[in-house]
Order: sequence, then structure tokens, then C-alpha cells
Amino acid sequence: MKQIVYIANSTSQTIEAWNLYQDGKMELIQTIKTNGNVQPMNYIKDKNILYAGVRPNNRIIVYNIKKNGYLEQKNESYIPGSPNYISFSPKKNFLFCSSYHTNSLSVIPLNQHGIPKDPIQIIYDINGCHAALMNIKYNILFVTALKEDCIYLYYLTQYGILKHIKQTFIKTKCNAGPRHIQFHPNEDFIYTINELNGTIDVWKIYIRNDIFRVENIQNISIIENHIVSRQYWSADIHLTSCGNFLYVSDRILNSLSLFHIDQNNGTISFVKIYYIEQQPRTFCIDFYDKYIIVASQKFNNFSIYNINQKTGHLKKINTYSTGIEPLWILTYKI
Repeated sequence: MKQIVYIANSTSQTIEAWNLYQDGKMELIQTIKTNGNVQPMNYIKDKNILYAGVRPNNRIIVYNIKKNGYLEQKNESYIPGSPNYISFSPKKNFLFCSSYHTNSLSVIPLNQHGIPKDPIQIIYDINGCHAALMNIKYNILFVTALKEDCIYLYYLTQYGILKHIKQTFIKTKCNAGPRHIQFHPNEDFIYTINELNGTIDVWKIYIRNDIFRVENIQNISIIENHIVSRQYWSADIHLTSCGNFLYVSDRILNSLSLFHIDQNNGTISFVKIYYIEQQPRTFCIDFYDKYIIVASQKFNNFSIYNINQKTGHLKKINTYSTGIEPLWILTYKI
């Protein structure tokens, strides 16, 4: 199967489409203008649609993904608040858009063609609302409040309304700054990267006496010898689809850290830190857990690394130039 890599370049206001070949080589096939600073992207595979959040005239642009991976604009909708993160409900009939700068989360219905309608719910006062991701197994939306050192928990009704569960939120350490979220493939374990103190939290979901609970089971540094006084600016977090390896990036350390995941209890162990691109704000893993693509926000390029299937170790293959200020990367299989 062919893979396409989409890169959102904020300052140059473009989205690039790249072919990712089986040998790790990449080829630019399309560059489109977004007429605004583009940042978060996500897609609905069943509808072959890509969504891109654009500011300052806050919008979500909808693109058709053609059979060759090219994008064709289909719709444009205005939204409340500048977009930071885009995700979907399990049935892909609602879109969640978090806004860090307006401290809010919007619930936006999608019509049968995947086109956004007006929001049916806006939750305010989520200070530093950076990301929102649905745990499908438990029907719980995890929403990071970076400035509050907590993650809010909501369940989704059949009508698309978010409501707090009994456990309203989970707390991180003081001044941690929870930023992005990833789930283990079994969805019983949650991994969050803390932007401000350079740590990862591991959470476990369990149900006891019919009551849903989330419990912190580990907090671990992104480097082997954690220095509390050091400055951190941690950014992105991703797991391989096999659930064996976890990677996190930091923009001050210019690093990508590798962790092994214990399949029995979900905890992680530090393996190695790689000093890589300058200011690696975004990266992604391909569908076959074979490659990692890491973008340099500062130097306007990205590199592709081969993943050792047994150890998770990385080996650099090549570096390519991209637009100005790459902030988001997605892989898509066609």
C-alpha cells in the first residue's frame, strides 16, 4: 500500500503532500495554499477527507483526498477560537477542536459528507486547552488543560454533548503542563507528555464496582538523568501501532526519546535519547512502524528515520526541505 505524508507549514501557509516509498525515500507531489497559518490536521479515512485548522481568521478547511493523495479543497467553516487540535468521535459524526489561546473546546457536528456544521457545545475555562482525544473503548474524551496541570474527562452522549464523568479530572505534578495524549492499542493505558517539566505520565483505566477510574501509575523523565533545574519544552508523543515503543520530542533539547513499553502493566522504561532536528515540534510514525518522520520547526526541514523492529532504535535515512515552520505531520495510506 502507498503512503502519503502531509505536512502543515504555518508561516508559509501551505500543506505539502509527499509520497513515502517503501525504501524510505520521499517525493514532494503537491503544495497547496491555505491562506492562513495552518496547524492541526486530521482525517476521516472512510470519507477520504482531511481537515486542517487555520488561524487567525479561525477556520477549518476540508479537503478531499484523491486516489493519488492529492488534496482538493471542498469546504471552509469558521470556528470559535484558534484551532490547536482536531479529533473525532468514534462514529466520526462529531469533531472536537481545542483552542489553547481561547481556553475552550468546541463540539462540531459533521453532516453525512463530513462537512462541519455550527458547534452544538463550547466548553470554556479549560486553561491552556491543548488537545482532546477520545478513548473509544470507554467512550471518554481526555482534554488537556496545560495551564491547570490537569486533564479533564468527559463522556459523549449519543447527541454529541459532553458531560463530566464522576471523576471530573486527573491531576499531573505541579507545573508539569500536560500537552498531548496517546493511548496504548488496548486503550487501557494512557500516555501524556508534559511540556514544562520534561516528563511522561502513564495512566491506567479501570472499572471497579461499575465506577470508571483513571489512576496515575508512573511519572518518568524524558532523559535518563533528570535535571529539575533544566528548561524543557516537550512537544509531541507517539506510540508504534504494535504497542512496543513510545517516542517523545523536546524542542529545547532538540531530542527524540525512545521508551520500551511493558505489555503486561503498560509502564515504560527509558532506552535512549537521540539529539536530532532543531526544535522538533511534530513527528509521526508510518502505518507499518517502519519509519519516523520528524520536522524541524526552526530550520524548515524534516528527516526520516528507520525504526529497528526489534529494539525501536532509530537510524537516519535522509533530510528534506519543507515550507516555513512545519507544525504538523500526518501519514495517510492509499
